[in-house]
Amino acid sequence: MRLAHQFWLSLVVPIAMAILLYGVFASAHRKQVLREEATAELRNYATLLQAFVESALQRRDLALVRRRAEHFASAERILGIAAFTREGEAVFVTKGIEREAARLGQLARRAFREGGDIEEAASLVGQPVLLRTVSIQPSSANQPLVAVLVRDHHYAEVLERALNHGLAVTGVVLLLISAVVAGLVGRFTVALPARAILAGAERVASGDLDAAVPERGAEELSRLASAFNTMTGSLREARERAVREEAARVNGERKLQQAQALAAAGQVATSLGHEIGSPLNVIHGRARRAADLPGCPEHLRAELETIARQSERITRVVSRLVSLARPPRPQQADSDLRRVIDDVVAFLGPECRRRGIEPSVLGPLEGGARARVALDSDRLFQVVFNLCLNAVEAQCSGGELVVRVLPECDGPAGSGAVSFEVADGGPGIPAEDLHRIFEPFFTTKAAGGGSGLGLAIVRGIVQEAGGSVEVAASSTGGARFRITLPAIVSGPPASVEASSEASSETSIEEGQKT
Repeated sequence: MRLAHQFWLSLVVPIAMAILLYGVFASAHRKQVLREEATAELRNYATLLQAFVESALQRRDLALVRRRAEHFASAERILGIAAFTREGEAVFVTKGIEREAARLGQLARRAFREGGDIEEAASLVGQPVLLRTVSIQPSSANQPLVAVLVRDHHYAEVLERALNHGLAVTGVVLLLISAVVAGLVGRFTVALPARAILAGAERVASGDLDAAVPERGAEELSRLASAFNTMTGSLREARERAVREEAARVNGERKLQQAQALAAAGQVATSLGHEIGSPLNVIHGRARRAADLPGCPEHLRAELETIARQSERITRVVSRLVSLARPPRPQQADSDLRRVIDDVVAFLGPECRRRGIEPSVLGPLEGGARARVALDSDRLFQVVFNLCLNAVEAQCSGGELVVRVLPECDGPAGSGAVSFEVADGGPGIPAEDLHRIFEPFFTTKAAGGGSGLGLAIVRGIVQEAGGSVEVAASSTGGARFRITLPAIVSGPPASVEASSEASSETSIEEGQKT
């Protein structure tokens, strides 16, 4: 049985028993009171009748006796009056009780024998009545008489039933009200709070530690709900702490694996760069030279170009591996961001035209303010080149390449930082891969289409320079990378500018050679 039902029964059953006992005792008491009232009234009538009849007998006027008897018989609840001699002879019997004269005569003879008045309940003329004898002692000339007074008692039973019915209705209404009130009180103070705590416990048992129950109801249940919420809060904190510790452990293991992979890649790249660098240069040079010979057939020139491009690709992969595993080089003074971006876009121009991609550079013009960053032009070229190359390779059948230099005030680092964005119109980066794209050797390109080192190199260079890398979707649905680098506030000396430009030109030439 539910707790609310037990609470309801514990309230309603005692109330019902109390109402029932009150009804029983009240009915018995009411019956006794009505009987006493009827008896007292009958005695009063008997006293008056005795006085009037004796007075009339003293006058020896039987007609007067009969008239007075009829007058008493017409009173409320008086059914009739009869008078009898000692021998049981009827002196007079009023209308309505003539058929009961014999029974009344027997009662009169009994009163003569016992020598006193008799009062008892009986059933005459088909209804309950009260009978009372009255001894009449006339003058010595007349013989004594006994008058029998018949009073209706059926009204008392009717009144008692009506009162009992009213009491029963009142008791039922009171019981219903008590039941409803007890049900509502039990529902809001016991049932609902207990049900909420039970539901919360079941949710916690199923693994949902976010379950919270309202702190309401009886004091004990309210305190229990408060303790339950405190317990679930402690469990949530413990779970979150365990999740953080597990994430930290997994992240540490992943970083350790990456470090091991980078160390192995560095060793392999160093060996590869030394062992296959010279043969690749020979293959590349011979292929280019053979392709430039006069009279070389077109189909053979195309094959030689393919050999040269693949050699360049192998060289770039080895260079990325070596640069990823190599310790960072010291930073040079600064670089002109717009100049490096223009150089990269110009370098990738042929590839953009081949793929049907429209490149554009937005930002400060040549004659305006120059955006300078605290990073040497060679490493800045590598950052911009890797981002632009990824954007180009993500669009196989046309698109756009947008490089935008943002004003200094738009940079997350305020006036001390410069940001630029590289956006494309490709398919974008899947949401499930966003947290892994900067990991070494992770790539979203088709099998054999990338080494997975470009973005890792970009992030490493930018972070070493004190900047940040952000990735989001572009307005055309592709990928958009925002790079923020420390800015150079004052213009550098001319020698430094020349050194940076020379370094940038050297990077372009090396890229073209590879």
